[in-house]
Amino acid sequence: MFIVSKLAPTIPDIHRLKWLIICCFLFFFLAGASEASEQDNYQSDTSYESNIDYSSEINYQDDPNSPIVKNDFDWQILMDLSVGYDQVLLDSVEQTELLHYFKPALLIDISYKGFFLQTNQRRSAALLLGAEFGYQLFVKENWQVDIIAKAYMPGYDPADLIEYQDADEKLFSGLEERDATLGVALRYSRYFDDSIFTIDIARAYADDDANGLIVDSFYSYLLLYRNWDIYLGAGLTYYDQALVDYYIGITPDEVTENRSLYTADSGFRAQLEVYAQYPLSASWSFNAGITQSFYNNEIKKSPLVDKNKLTQVMLGVLYVF
Repeated sequence: MFIVSKLAPTIPDIHRLKWLIICCFLFFFLAGASEASEQDNYQSDTSYESNIDYSSEINYQDDPNSPIVKNDFDWQILMDLSVGYDQVLLDSVEQTELLHYFKPALLIDISYKGFFLQTNQRRSAALLLGAEFGYQLFVKENWQVDIIAKAYMPGYDPADLIEYQDADEKLFSGLEERDATLGVALRYSRYFDDSIFTIDIARAYADDDANGLIVDSFYSYLLLYRNWDIYLGAGLTYYDQALVDYYIGITPDEVTENRSLYTADSGFRAQLEVYAQYPLSASWSFNAGITQSFYNNEIKKSPLVDKNKLTQVMLGVLYVF
């Protein structure tokens, strides 16, 4: 994901996400009704169970490397109190105030009958873009397929960057606001003895003229050392040309003497990550992580970008209610 700002989503972004969630509910309601009418030999409550040939009574804490069947109603609430150093791609945009380093979050996981709202507990919440809403299509012994809706790229408001993060006024003044990119994806997850590989194939939307494909893959290996849970991760992501151009391109209406016309190509990002958790008590745990991101060199041709390698570091504690 392009991490350019931790600003709250704009009102249009929230409306789009609500519509994505509503569409997912309608789709699976209709799909479930159709399947039930065609399979008379099944009970009326098996439209989800008929795709599940793997029964699991475990939860994530018991075995984080196995599929978890989200059939029964289950929930968990966590409070994340983290501080982080968060580099961004945009030229001259920095964390300039103490408040910029604090990244508190309330993490809510809920599931029922295959539907779920979840956070990624194998990665730092301070570096992600919120929860994922989805539905389990298939759950097998060592793999599963889900459909999910989530934010893949954050937006940014140039006026806020100038006012709060010391962005170069000559460079960013007059730029149009960039909305967050929301997407609906098919996710394939493959489970191994000590690791998980996931790949999302997403149709992403940021604007009427900015929509396209995102392919996001990540491999996470769990290393147990004494009481430490250490997650070693590596990822590769592809971004469609229209999406990259929307965020770092310069349109004819935005050209000034400090910003030349620029049309971006499609982009790639590779990531390496180490994330660790250590239990402090039954409810509290310490967590820390470092993520190194490498974007393709082409993005530095944009007048808005001055680097293609980003380092993100976080430290914090998690409280489980």
